[in-house]
Amino acid sequence: MTFVGMIFSRYTFTMSKVRVRMAPSPTGYLHIGTARTALFNWLFAKKNKGEFILRIEDTDLERSDKIYEQDIVEGFKWLGLDWKGEIFYQSKRLDIYEEYIEKLLKSGRAFRCYHSQEELEKERGQQMVDKEAPRHICKHKLSVSASEQNGRAGIIRLAVDENSERLLTFDDQIRGRIDWEEKLLGDFSIAKDPRTPLYNLAVVVDDIDMQISHVIRGEDHISNTPKQILIYEAIAQAGKTPLKIPKFAHLPLILGSDKSKLSKRNGTTSVSEYKKDYLPGALINFMGFLGYTYSKEILSKEEMADEFELEKIHKSGAIFDIKKLNWINSQYIHALSTDKFKKMIAAKDVPEKALPMITERLEKLTDVADFDYFWKSPDYAKELLRWKKSDLETSLKTLAEVKKIIQDFDFNKDKNEFRKALDEFSKRVGDPSSPSGQDRGLVYWPLRAALTGKEKSPDPVDIVYALGKEKALERVSKAIER
Repeated sequence: MTFVGMIFSRYTFTMSKVRVRMAPSPTGYLHIGTARTALFNWLFAKKNKGEFILRIEDTDLERSDKIYEQDIVEGFKWLGLDWKGEIFYQSKRLDIYEEYIEKLLKSGRAFRCYHSQEELEKERGQQMVDKEAPRHICKHKLSVSASEQNGRAGIIRLAVDENSERLLTFDDQIRGRIDWEEKLLGDFSIAKDPRTPLYNLAVVVDDIDMQISHVIRGEDHISNTPKQILIYEAIAQAGKTPLKIPKFAHLPLILGSDKSKLSKRNGTTSVSEYKKDYLPGALINFMGFLGYTYSKEILSKEEMADEFELEKIHKSGAIFDIKKLNWINSQYIHALSTDKFKKMIAAKDVPEKALPMITERLEKLTDVADFDYFWKSPDYAKELLRWKKSDLETSLKTLAEVKKIIQDFDFNKDKNEFRKALDEFSKRVGDPSSPSGQDRGLVYWPLRAALTGKEKSPDPVDIVYALGKEKALERVSKAIER
C-alpha cells in the first residue's frame, strides 16, 4: 500500500508526551487574545505534565521589531507563564526550512510558480465572475518554458490536486469534526524562496521538529489547518517518514462588550496597558474564564490547571467584561499582605489602620491616588469645607468645636465612643424641627473635607482613628486657618 493510500479520513495520531507551543509574531505588543491562548496552552501542559514551549515567529523582517519581542517575553514573565527551555526563533532556523523546501521541490510535491501578480489578479477576477472559489490552479507544476519564467525567481507552491474528491477531515478537540474539500485549496504558496518560508510551511516544520502534540490556537486559524495537513502529508512523502500530525483545538474569539471582535475600538487589547492597574494573578484568573467555566470565581492558574480539559472549552465567543475583571482584581488587592501593598503603591508612610479602608475599596491599583490623603496633606479650596445646608462661617465654627472634641477625647477608647461624642454634638447644632433633631452633615462634612480634601471618602471617624489624634488635629487646625 502506498503512503497516500494510508491517509485515512481522520487523523488520530497521539504523541507519547504532551508538548504545546505559543508562537507569537513580534509585529505588535502582546495582545490579550494571545495571552489568553498562551494561558490555555500552559494550563493544558500543566494538567498533563507536559511541556509549554515559546517560539517567536520573526521571519517577517519588515514588520518584526525587538521592542515587540521584548514586550511579549516580559508579558509572559509578568503573567507567570513559564516555558520549557530556551526561546526558539524562526529567524535562526532558515537552514532547516531550506532543507525541507528543497526536499519538497525535489520530490515534486512543491514547485516554482512564475505567474506575475497581474496574471494572478486576472485569474481571481475571472473566478469571481464565474462565482468560483478563489484558488490558483498552476500549470507550472506540470511544465514551464523559459519564456514563462521570464527571468523571474518564482514563488514556491505546494502541488494540490484540483480534481481531488477527498475531504480533508480533522477532529477539533473543541469543535468536533471539521471537513474541507482539498480541491478548493488550489496550489497555495508555501515560500518566497528556499530560505524564506511563508507562515503555513514554517509552522508545520517547527511543529514537526519540536514534536508538538497539540496545537491550541484561535479559531481564526481554522482555515489554515487543511493547508497545514497537506504540508504534513507532503513532507512525510518527501522524506518517506511516518505521518505525524498533532491534534488541533481552536479557541473561541474574545469579544468586546458590543459582541464584535475585541479591538482598540471596544476595549484595551495590549497586556502592557493592564500592568499599571491590575495584578498579574487577577488578569490570569479573568482570562481563564474567557471561554471556560470553573468551580469557583477566584482561583490560581495551578487550580485552573487541575480542572482544565480541552473538550470543556466553550465554542461561542467570550465577552471581555471589564466589570468582572475589576471585581476579580479587587479580590486580589484585598488579599495582599501589608508590606506587599505598601511596596506596590510606593507609599511607606501610609498608616497601618488605613490599609483595610484602602484595599477594600480598590478595583484598580491607580485608584489608590484617591486615598493619598492618608500619607500626605490634602490640598483643596476652602469652599469645600461648607456644608451644603449651611454657610462657610457656620461650618467653620462647627469644625472648631469638633477640634475641641478631638483634643479632649481619649483615643484609647473604642472609636464608637468618639462617634457617639460627635453625634451628641450634632444634636446641639441641629435643627429641632427635624425628626432626629440632628444635623450630622454640619458636623461630619467639614471634618471629612479637613481630613481628606475630598467630597467622598470612608467614614470620617475611621479616618481620624487611622491618622491618629495628632495628625487629625493638625489637619483640622489648617482647615480652620483657611
